[in-house]
Amino acid sequence: MQLNIYVPKEKHRLIASLEEAAKATGRPKNELVLEALEHYLPEMQVALGKFSLGQIKGTRRAEIYERGLKY
Repeated sequence: MQLNIYVPKEKHRLIASLEEAAKATGRPKNELVLEALEHYLPEMQVALGKFSLGQIKGTRRAEIYERGLKY
């Protein structure tokens, strides 16, 4: 699989650092980026909003099918 990303000009130092790290370690840049993502993403927690659905009435499967047949 291939992934291309846009890197803004103001992030040129980041790319330079990546190139230096790849050269210093003898590893490909894509390998370093994937390793960084593997470490970063599990640590990142996306806060999901909480929504009240109000009071919920339990529904039986038979009720759902009965309603489906009426419409």
